[in-house]
Amino acid sequence: MVFQENKVPFRYRIVFGILASFFLMSVLFLGCDRARQVVTPTDSGILGSEGIIRIGFIYSPSDPGTTRNGAELAVTFANAADGINGRPIELLIRESMRDPFLSTQHADELIAAGVLAIVGPDYSDEAIEAGAVAQRHGIPMVTTYPTNPKVTESGNYVFMTAFIDSYQARIMANFAIQELEARTAAVLIETGDSHSEGLSAFFIDDFTAQGGTIAVRQFYETGATDFTQQLLKIAAIEPAVDIIFLAGLGSEFPLVVKQARSDDIGISAPFLGGDGWDRPDLIEIGGMALEGSFFANSFSPDGQLTAAARRFVDAYTEKYGIAPDGPAALGYDAATILIEAMRRTRDLTPAAIRDQIEATQDYSGATVLSHYDENRHAVKSLVINTVKDGKIQFHQFISP
Repeated sequence: MVFQENKVPFRYRIVFGILASFFLMSVLFLGCDRARQVVTPTDSGILGSEGIIRIGFIYSPSDPGTTRNGAELAVTFANAADGINGRPIELLIRESMRDPFLSTQHADELIAAGVLAIVGPDYSDEAIEAGAVAQRHGIPMVTTYPTNPKVTESGNYVFMTAFIDSYQARIMANFAIQELEARTAAVLIETGDSHSEGLSAFFIDDFTAQGGTIAVRQFYETGATDFTQQLLKIAAIEPAVDIIFLAGLGSEFPLVVKQARSDDIGISAPFLGGDGWDRPDLIEIGGMALEGSFFANSFSPDGQLTAAARRFVDAYTEKYGIAPDGPAALGYDAATILIEAMRRTRDLTPAAIRDQIEATQDYSGATVLSHYDENRHAVKSLVINTVKDGKIQFHQFISP
């Protein structure tokens, strides 16, 4: 089942009750500024079971948003397969809007509501703050989309599902040197964005360690739409740089590529990026200018799929009418890793759940996770996607 709580200011109080002999009651409560809704799944064979297990879920609804789809699918699968040892799972959902302060509020609320663990949030800045709350209360938290290694610094109750930035930076530096035979690079960085700054720093270190040269670093502000000054400085370099590394999350970076390919700028070097490139509107914004770009990602529905990943892709596509993206895969895996850890415990205490998450090995779901390292970072698979023929396409699979 899914429990959702959203900010709903200035609305009327509404109570909807639906009674049936084999279904739980669904009720909508409106407080002064918040709505609460319980939605009961109809495909679970354990709806009559007592002792509901509550899992909290914090996500950003519009970007990436699809982490929720993945987590809900994981809960649907689990409830159809006897839940947690015969007890049904209820997912309590909070929308964070990529706000660290709101995420900490939600973490406190979820813990007060009796969750045994939390899945999410979707961004590193949020996860760092929410993780401190989870650690303080001794409640396990498994993040979805965050890649900043600082996410787990709060303590031993915080785990990551995505690979960390240093890993994807190293893979992309190797790819640039070995496959693209690049020797010089320009780096474009979004000022003040921890993902762009951190991933770019790791890439610079790895690229130069392998003999590459960073010819120029340029910076742009969040929300910018004109990148002429930065791109002209890159275009003026002689000889021309071999590649341009652009680690972005928002809608700015596809515009950077589009402008770079314009007749006024004329940059032809391929762009490389990280998992932030996995946006549903990537092609819509950047268009054909993105052709020949490469970026690291957690997942590709067209890649080398295990049987478990194929099951995920088929079920997700049938349920949502579209193939899953990387964030959806991470939402699914974060929830599934947690559920499997719960099933392995004897007493379902937060401490026991934490121990079993840490003991996870050889997990195969939407992605493949070998194990957690001493910092509770996921040692896992990675894919490199490319833009070809106006579409994001699978290019290469990297084993854990």
